Amino acid sequence: MRIPIFIVIPLCLITTALVFWLGAKDKDFVTPPSEKVLEAVRAEALASLPAIRSKEEAVTPLLATEMIETPTRDLLVPSDEKIVPVLDAFSERAADGAASLLALAAALEKKNLLALALLANERVLDLAVSSADEIQTALSSIARLRPLLPAWKNPSEPIYRAVIHIGTSSIFSDQLPAILDSLVADLGESSSGIIGFSYKLHIGEGIQTIAAPTPVAIWITGTEADSPSTDVLSFTTDQPEKLRKELSETLFQLIRNQVSKHSSYNPAPEAADDIHYALNYHLTRMLWNEFGKILNPTP
Repeated sequence: MRIPIFIVIPLCLITTALVFWLGAKDKDFVTPPSEKVLEAVRAEALASLPAIRSKEEAVTPLLATEMIETPTRDLLVPSDEKIVPVLDAFSERAADGAASLLALAAALEKKNLLALALLANERVLDLAVSSADEIQTALSSIARLRPLLPAWKNPSEPIYRAVIHIGTSSIFSDQLPAILDSLVADLGESSSGIIGFSYKLHIGEGIQTIAAPTPVAIWITGTEADSPSTDVLSFTTDQPEKLRKELSETLFQLIRNQVSKHSSYNPAPEAADDIHYALNYHLTRMLWNEFGKILNPTP
């Protein structure tokens, strides 16, 4: 015998309502639970979770990493020397301060992770707020580590190219090509292969007496006709034997000024007496990369 639908529907509704009322009539959905009740719920929830590994167990070997302690926090770093570092490695650590980066660099060097240690030291120069002593400590480490590591890029396949322009009279026209051939090769090495340099001479035809100091103007551009240019800096000299040093010092200042003006990175430390040292170690590889990017903007 089939029960008529007009009886089934009311019976279902009455049954559902009765079950809900019997289950909820003694419940309080308005008053917040007491702390004692909450503690009981938490304990029950924690007891139901599966056991987890300790911190040391969680860090180990699947990803070949190690925990290195620094003054501000622990850092999980690669322990595999075959891992290729990235140029802006540890940028996020700059906010922790130079002391933290120097401690990290020392710990990485102790683990023989020299490429990473070098990058941590470079962040002291180009991103962190650093004291004069901290900058000197980083520079000493950079000067020690850079010669031990390969260039960032193959110099024959640089990431960027730049042209050094020299404007002067014909007085130095015989000496300049040999000086500039050597200088552009050294600059490419200083940039760790990131920038390939060439040069272009602009020789004036005006009459110049040998007795008067000769003006030399320098600027750097990208390789395209409409590439951005640095400012123009100039000096005068009547001593050909000092021409290379004067050129190197002016080029360092042009590169330093351009990056400082057109990026948010720290200015490279000023050059002292040793301009070769400044070109190789005061300008970090990230600053060289930024300089190349500024002169060769993406279309």
